[in-house]
Amino acid sequence: MSKRELDTQSSSSLADEVARDIEQMIRAEGLGNGHRLGTKESLRERYDVAVATFNEAIRLLSARKMITIRPGVRGGIFVASPPPLVRLGQKMLELSGDSVSVADCLIMREALEPLITQDATRFRNTVDVAELRALSEVMFAPDLGVEAYLRANWALHKRIAEITTNEILKHTYLSLLEFVESRLAGVVASGSPVDTGIGAQVHRELVEAIASGDSARAATALEAHAALTADPDRA
Repeated sequence: MSKRELDTQSSSSLADEVARDIEQMIRAEGLGNGHRLGTKESLRERYDVAVATFNEAIRLLSARKMITIRPGVRGGIFVASPPPLVRLGQKMLELSGDSVSVADCLIMREALEPLITQDATRFRNTVDVAELRALSEVMFAPDLGVEAYLRANWALHKRIAEITTNEILKHTYLSLLEFVESRLAGVVASGSPVDTGIGAQVHRELVEAIASGDSARAATALEAHAALTADPDRA
């Protein structure tokens, strides 16, 4: 393991750092679709990280539709042309930049929450409800650390957002959540216990309100949820 990794809390946070750096380079240099960035090995050596760490960074960039990987002698890692919705999210949020704050994203997320919840309440099916209930129950695990609680929280909200049939709404909301997740995941104390009781109960009721199909009950559950958003560890 390199010295850089020894000085980093986790390989996953380093992978995210490498992915952001490559993404920033693509934007700063205006590299277009099809531009060859290099081979996996040459890029890995440039960033001086382990194979597993670099592979995770590549996975993140691929998931964001920023790069493509081509095999063969003339293969390597190439700049991709993201789909229109991905470009929209990148343009709106400039996710790799420092000009966007977590607080700003939380405000926007809260503004979109009623639309997301309304659609989930309207369009949910039995499979959606079963998966939402399972995700919300994870938040009741005893002695749940801050990072584990946050990840369970985000997973639940992502699943709620996936129910909407409005692709623009879905993509915008998920982009906001992804930004918050990427910024907070590396700064919380992963082993610390946290009182998850109130937040878990609020999210359970939110899920049950969605399951009921009752828009009034969902609105009430959202009011309780809004009270949590001032605290990123619970929202």
